[in-house]
Amino acid sequence: MTNQMISSQKKSTQLAKSQATIEQFLSFYLEADQQALLPTQQLLEIVKVSLTQVTAIAGLAPSIMGIYNWRGDVIWVVDLASLLGYKPLYAQQYEQEKLQDKCHIVFLRSQENIIGFAVPRVGQIVKCDISTIQTSSLTFANPAMMQACRGYWLSGGAEETFLVLDGDAIAEITST
Repeated sequence: MTNQMISSQKKSTQLAKSQATIEQFLSFYLEADQQALLPTQQLLEIVKVSLTQVTAIAGLAPSIMGIYNWRGDVIWVVDLASLLGYKPLYAQQYEQEKLQDKCHIVFLRSQENIIGFAVPRVGQIVKCDISTIQTSSLTFANPAMMQACRGYWLSGGAEETFLVLDGDAIAEITST
C-alpha cells in the first residue's frame, strides 16, 4: 500500500509539472504569412474597430497609430507589425487590394499600463508547452524585434512557425 501511495504521489507531481509548462497564447497575424503569439494572462480584451475610431496624433513614431477610447479610458494604439519591422497595417491592406476600414485591437496589461496593439487578423487560443519554445539564434534587423521576441514555436508537425512575443517587453518599447 505504501508503494501505491508513493507511485500516486509521483504521478501527481509529474502531472503538476507538465501542467505548469503548458500556457495559453492568443495567435494573431503580423502579416499574411507570419503569425505570432501573446500569453493570454496579459490579455484584457480584443475588439474589432473601424480605423476611423483611432484618433491619429501628429509627430509620433510611425508605429503609433494614435489613441482610442476604450471603456472611457484613452489608450495608445500601436501598429504591432510596423513596430516589429514588418509592413505597416495600412500597407498590407493596400498590397492585398483589401482596403478595409477595420482592424483588431488587442488590449493587454503590462504592469500598471494598458496598451492596444492593432493587428490585421486574430487567430485562436493555442496551448503551448513553453519548454518547446525555441530561442532564436538569429539576429533581427529590428532592435524592437530582438527585445520583444521570446523565441519561436513550431505547431504540431512543424506546419506553422509562430513568433512568441513578450507583452511586457513590447509595452516597454512603446513607452520609450
